[in-house]
Amino acid sequence: MNWKISKIEISSFKAFKHICLDLDESALLTLDGPNGYGKTSIFDAIELLLTGQIARIQNLFSTLLSKSTTNYADNLFWNNRSGENDLCIKIEFSHDDRKLVLARHCPAERFKNPANNRADKYENFKLYELPEFESFDFTDSNLRDNSFLDDVFGKNFRENFSFLNYLEQGQNRLLHTRVDKRKNELGSLFNINDIEAEIESCSTIDSKLTRYINNPDRKAKASSLKEEIAALQSSLQAEAGVVEYKKLSTTDIQPIWDKENLFSTYSAVDHAAYQESVRKIIALLPLKATIKTRVHNEAIDTDIERNEESLRSLAQFGKDLDKLDGLEAIKKGIDELERSAVIIKRGASMIKVEEAQSLPNWADGRLEWFELQIESRNSLREKSSANANIIAELERLKRQLIDEHKKSYPDEQLCPLCGSDWEDHKSMVDAIEARTKQISESLSKDGKDLVNLIAAMDAELKLIDTHIQGSLKLLSPTYESNLHKALVNIKLRLPAITQLLERLQSEGIQFTDSFTEVDDVVDERLKDLKEILRNKKQVETDALALPEDWRETISSVFKDLQDFYIIKAEDLKDKEQYISVKANEAKNARLQTCITDLKGIEKETLAAQKAQDKIKNLRDTLKETEQRYTDQTISAIEFIFHIYSGRLIQNYQRGLGLFR
Repeated sequence: MNWKISKIEISSFKAFKHICLDLDESALLTLDGPNGYGKTSIFDAIELLLTGQIARIQNLFSTLLSKSTTNYADNLFWNNRSGENDLCIKIEFSHDDRKLVLARHCPAERFKNPANNRADKYENFKLYELPEFESFDFTDSNLRDNSFLDDVFGKNFRENFSFLNYLEQGQNRLLHTRVDKRKNELGSLFNINDIEAEIESCSTIDSKLTRYINNPDRKAKASSLKEEIAALQSSLQAEAGVVEYKKLSTTDIQPIWDKENLFSTYSAVDHAAYQESVRKIIALLPLKATIKTRVHNEAIDTDIERNEESLRSLAQFGKDLDKLDGLEAIKKGIDELERSAVIIKRGASMIKVEEAQSLPNWADGRLEWFELQIESRNSLREKSSANANIIAELERLKRQLIDEHKKSYPDEQLCPLCGSDWEDHKSMVDAIEARTKQISESLSKDGKDLVNLIAAMDAELKLIDTHIQGSLKLLSPTYESNLHKALVNIKLRLPAITQLLERLQSEGIQFTDSFTEVDDVVDERLKDLKEILRNKKQVETDALALPEDWRETISSVFKDLQDFYIIKAEDLKDKEQYISVKANEAKNARLQTCITDLKGIEKETLAAQKAQDKIKNLRDTLKETEQRYTDQTISAIEFIFHIYSGRLIQNYQRGLGLFR
């Protein structure tokens, strides 16, 4: 699209406070005037708007001025005599009926900051696309990037502007440089840079293809595939036929070799490991009897070791192990009788109703009678004097003393109270009775009734005491306190010990010894018991035939030894054949995969080599073409530029321009 400049408006830029040029539809324009009237400034304004910089000033700045200086008092482009108005360059372009208004704008406020006054600070001049020439709508919505210019006016427009639109002041030095430098300067103008970029691209691609072809990993992979193909081809067996899959293992975690799908891809290491696992089991099949014997004997040793403490208890208690319940019942009966004896020993004067009720062997109706006597005793005590109570208690104690003395010394003649010598025991007792009667006669009627009542109650209690003592004589010899104590100590373990005893008895081992507390005896009994158990071991006919890992081999496949005992050799042979069949299938698949992969690598290498040859040919052709084109182009345009060289002898940037 051919755009023409129809209007130019410049404000506060270089020599201009404000100027507006209406060029209308003019096809050719000339600017004439003395030095310093602004001819070059107009071209500078157009170049600044359309390229975002002024190349002549940029080159001069980078050549003469220090890059370390950042702050400048005034700005080269801003006319501060314009009343501090904003710098603005506005151009209207037309093409047929279409209009395009572009502007460069910088607020005057920015020039007050010395850091913004460097001559190469072109980012201060923002590019805007305005809706109409009279607009001053410098807003973000109208803001454009410099690349917008290339989009509108064509690719490399800004880069080629100085060559195609304006032969700038001082550019004559281009014509006095070496040919290769002139070629670099004019490269973009005549698209030489594009050719060189293509040549460089060819070189880059050539290098990449070389690295790809010679890549060590690809070469190593190809070599590895060749070796694997050779190995697979040499080891590939003939088809072994069809073998139905059958699961042999019984463990919770199934061994890999016993699975239906053995190879995702063939592996010689896995194949060998699977075969070895099956062969180990096959090797154990003839040794089933030996394994049974070994397991049986080890179970006996393990059983002895595990039940060491229980076996010692069996050796200590023997046939008395089950007496705990009986001894506890006897002990309970003895304790109850002794508790009743203590109650009776306290006497009728002290016994309470609930204590009387706890006593055993009351005759019919006698307990009720005795309870009434306790009520009468309590009533008489309240009525009688303290002496009567004391005498009644002395009467009870006297009778108790005489009875105990008679038991121990039935023929003793000496008084147990005062030590007087009597002719015989009866005379002593009669004397005590006479004295007792004499004392009782001194009591009141209630006192005498209390003494007689207590005497009657004591007589009743004596009958019960006689029964209690007789029962104790029968029970006490049957109670073995040491045995009872020892059984109580092992009470928590007693169920396990009893279970072991029953198992051993079912195996024909009997326990006839009684309880003992002698450690040496217990040790000897335990030794004999262990010997009896060990004698149940069986003789291993061929113990050396068992491999060291026989147990691990079996436990890795079978959950229980019985599963191993029932496995058949035919099943294991079929399993070996099944593994071979699956290995062959995997080998074939792997072989084809390896061949395919190797062919792929070889095809890729061949394609890369062909592509590399084409790239080299293309690069050589481009180099040859570029050389011819460069020589011809530079020779052709050099004469044209020399025509203008006479007018470009002045290098001062504010001097003569293109026209005069």
